[in-house]
Amino acid sequence: MALSLSKLLRTLQSEFRYLKGMKDSAYYHYRKLRSKPHEDDFLALRFIPDDLPGSYVDVGANHGQSIESIKAIKSGARVFSFEANGMLAARLIERYRGREDITVFAFGLADEEQQRTLYVPSYKGFVYDGIASFDRASAADWLSPHTLYWFSPKKLVLHETTCTIRRLDDQNLQPVLIKIDVQGYEYQVIKGGIETIKRHEPILLIEDFHWEREMGVLLAGLGYEQYLFDENGFYARRDDTVINKFLMTPRRAATVKISTQPK
Repeated sequence: MALSLSKLLRTLQSEFRYLKGMKDSAYYHYRKLRSKPHEDDFLALRFIPDDLPGSYVDVGANHGQSIESIKAIKSGARVFSFEANGMLAARLIERYRGREDITVFAFGLADEEQQRTLYVPSYKGFVYDGIASFDRASAADWLSPHTLYWFSPKKLVLHETTCTIRRLDDQNLQPVLIKIDVQGYEYQVIKGGIETIKRHEPILLIEDFHWEREMGVLLAGLGYEQYLFDENGFYARRDDTVINKFLMTPRRAATVKISTQPK
């Protein structure tokens, strides 16, 4: 039922484009008022001690959902956020102007400094900037009969915009946690930040992570393991059904709260 409802709401917002601004504004103010993260995964940040040195890095800022979710749980966190879509980045830069605890960069992260084409899908004129990607197939394939009722491929358009890409390793950051949600480009982000990851062993929160793929092989070689969490803390366990996966090395896991009675 939940999937069908999501599909219906997605279809309606494609038909009535003005609903998006109203929805985004309502969600933003609701979460801010209630100090509620946009996804329950961010509740796990409660188990990261506040006094750990370093910052929280948000790769793929989109509309600022992760920034607000991090701050909802970690009000004192220093957040560095990266968004390749210039229009979205400009909005966030304006929103957080004057905030010393939040810095938004109007460029993306990958494994080399370059200019790349960002593909932004729209359907019936409704822009799905949340699934924009440097990978054309990732941007195009998500919208389909599985995600929209009465889907028509002829009404799907991919808009192309040129974006600046840089490497995480060149940003001189000391991350406690790195959240990566870049629609199929996560491996390139990891490669461009591999020295930072080796040096600081941050907690990684990665969407659609798979151990058997090249990124999984790379991170397993660095000692990273998957962690789930319950009301008592983190615990080590692989679960391929989880969409957003927390990954930690043993040394980093020793600095967070571990559940003594994992489910």
